Amino acid sequence: MAVTIDQTRPDQPNYDLLYDKEYYTKSLNTEHLIAGKKLSYRIIEDGYILPLLAHVNEGGIFSSEGDYVSGSSYKEGPGDFSDEINNRTITLKAAAELHGIDPTDVISENSTVVYLGMFFKVWGHLITDNMRLLWFLHSNDYAEKFSQCKLIYCPVMDFKLEGNYKRMLEILGIDCSKLTPVTRLSRYSRIILPDECFFKNDAGIRFFTPEYVSTIDAVRDYAASIARPGTPEKIYYSYSSYKSGKTFGEDKLERYFASKGYAIIHPERLTLDEQLTLLAGCKSFASTIGSCAHNMIFLRDGAEVILIPRANYFAAYQPVLDQVHRLNIHYVDSSFSIFVGKRPWGGPHLYFISSNLRRYFHDEDTSPIIDVSDFMRYMNAHTTDSNPETYKYYSVIAAEYFGGLCALRRSKTIRERLKRIPGLRKAVRAVKRLLGILRE
Repeated sequence: MAVTIDQTRPDQPNYDLLYDKEYYTKSLNTEHLIAGKKLSYRIIEDGYILPLLAHVNEGGIFSSEGDYVSGSSYKEGPGDFSDEINNRTITLKAAAELHGIDPTDVISENSTVVYLGMFFKVWGHLITDNMRLLWFLHSNDYAEKFSQCKLIYCPVMDFKLEGNYKRMLEILGIDCSKLTPVTRLSRYSRIILPDECFFKNDAGIRFFTPEYVSTIDAVRDYAASIARPGTPEKIYYSYSSYKSGKTFGEDKLERYFASKGYAIIHPERLTLDEQLTLLAGCKSFASTIGSCAHNMIFLRDGAEVILIPRANYFAAYQPVLDQVHRLNIHYVDSSFSIFVGKRPWGGPHLYFISSNLRRYFHDEDTSPIIDVSDFMRYMNAHTTDSNPETYKYYSVIAAEYFGGLCALRRSKTIRERLKRIPGLRKAVRAVKRLLGILRE
């Protein structure tokens, strides 16, 4: 897999239709491509592999002395692991005890194995973190020195190598019959650990190398080979089939995009080949930001991309993936998730047809389209883990949004309902104080 990419930064996405683009300054002004990093591999003699067997982050490769080997766990860096693993001081004994495992109860194998990482059953992580070591299988070092070695990986919790996850590896030319899952503490005479082509630094910022782009391009090339005429040129990737009870109003986004000629796609209902066929023929792609949106990396260069944040945050991976290819990317706020907590990816999230979205499509009437029932259900799913930064971010749109609500007949009911919801009185007072739009 030759690395033949344009190593200059792609054109900057358009952020003008965010409520406050200055809020994202750090995310928007980072160069994520590390073009000059030369990747290699490490050999760990008599090393251990501890899989993630529970909701505990510490796992991966450990040296013969029991020291953690950086770059071998599911993902690492600030916010992902305990201080011990971030500081690279965790030991095999301590990690095993976290799992309730006797560190002397180990399977030993006198062989050389190539470690491909930990695979997690979340699509966005499959095409980012789970791909970070796969470049090595297309390297000269692998072909000349290790092609006869066993390939091993660690399934994280309930991951199974099947369906679209397995198909992705097949498209990358990997013979999945040669992959061996490690589900118990194991020791090998030699473990080959490739360098990461997608990684996070000590400041928590993610980067990628040309090898990651080359891996993604192999999938894009395959998609182009199976493309066929007659597929929709405009598609909206939806999460609405996932009934989490934490997301409201996406069905309204679906209807709006459908009115603009977009085919509504629920990717979990399609095979990977079916999805890649759609993406290969797509000229305009839209999605709320998350795993669905990450599929944009398989689009052709120059395709239009519309990304709708779930709340006042970007999934940390998205600004990174924006730089993988040359796409015509537009961020458009069309949410009012004012009560998300300090971990905003957990919700609750509220979508509506915002003025910004209507401006993007040059609607004659750009006033927001508000669904009161969505708003009421959203209020009932509030979180008490409130974040004042969220109120501040939405202050630009709140007057317009609440102004529309107050124009409706049920506006008084809504205001009273806000007051009665347990745990929201403080949040409501904060909204009143910061925005000055709700009256007693």
